[in-house]
Amino acid sequence: MATTIKSILSGATFGAALIAAGVYSPSVIIGQMRLSDFHMLKTFLAASASSAIAIILTNKYNISSCKARTPATVNLFSPFDGNILGGAALGFGMALTGACPGTLIPQLVAGVRSGPLVLLGGLLGGILFSKFGKPLLGKVRMGDLVDKPTVFQSLEMTQGDATAIYEALCIAVIGSLTRFFPDGEGLLVPSVVGGMLIGVSQGASLLLTGGTLGISGAYEQLGDLFWWAEQSAVEGGKKPRPSIRATSFALGTVLGSWGLFEYLGLTIPSSELEIGPFRAVLGGILLTFGSRIAGGCTSGHGISGMSQLSVASIVTVTSIFGGGVALAALIG
Repeated sequence: MATTIKSILSGATFGAALIAAGVYSPSVIIGQMRLSDFHMLKTFLAASASSAIAIILTNKYNISSCKARTPATVNLFSPFDGNILGGAALGFGMALTGACPGTLIPQLVAGVRSGPLVLLGGLLGGILFSKFGKPLLGKVRMGDLVDKPTVFQSLEMTQGDATAIYEALCIAVIGSLTRFFPDGEGLLVPSVVGGMLIGVSQGASLLLTGGTLGISGAYEQLGDLFWWAEQSAVEGGKKPRPSIRATSFALGTVLGSWGLFEYLGLTIPSSELEIGPFRAVLGGILLTFGSRIAGGCTSGHGISGMSQLSVASIVTVTSIFGGGVALAALIG
């Protein structure tokens, strides 16, 4: 029970941070994929940079010992092919829906019209992955990629030195983007502040649960639960119920985003985008199926994995934005 409560509290801080940062609006995410609005990228980099500091501090004082993400493979053409293909699919889903597995929850809370259908697609994606996606995942045969999953381990650097370089790089990119693409009007807080708030929620997650942020696992666990219930009902199986631990974090995200949204009296994000039913459901399927093939989503790989300088996370995030930008250019 105590573990569940801590996970809910961790999710609540994350949900509130997403609302405060304003990155849950479909127009913000699709605008980023169209390279016309860089609020998402600035927030993302600030969140990752501040998360890196939180991870180093909690590891130093033995509060957490979270490990960097390792490659995901489907054994087609590369040890990272799961990261590449899954990341691209996730990027496609983001370009179609203006959502990701994490920001979908604040969208539902805010009453974004496409949200329920994207959620339907997300649940279908979790169900499909549970049955058909898991068998696709293989074992990485190159031991060094598992034993040394980070950039600094591969280059034989210290984590502190590598993180300092990463922080400087993030600051430089954020500064350049802010100069040429300043924040628009209507934000609760500047992009950098919003990203730092997400970084604070990363620290809360490490303190409360010992683990980093990540939400796509909840969709997979709900898919596991669906097939368990189906087997129990049809075949009378007596297998133990699968874990739904990740859903407590998702529940907390609902509560945190709803609480801040209502407290501030916010309204539905305005948008001229029209996301039709088929596009919403298909995009939702791609969001969750892709993120699980890749072993994480924009929060798990993008915020948490990048901050640990995981090679797999860097590959995944590159694929997410590459896929999303490419599809956005095709569909307009």
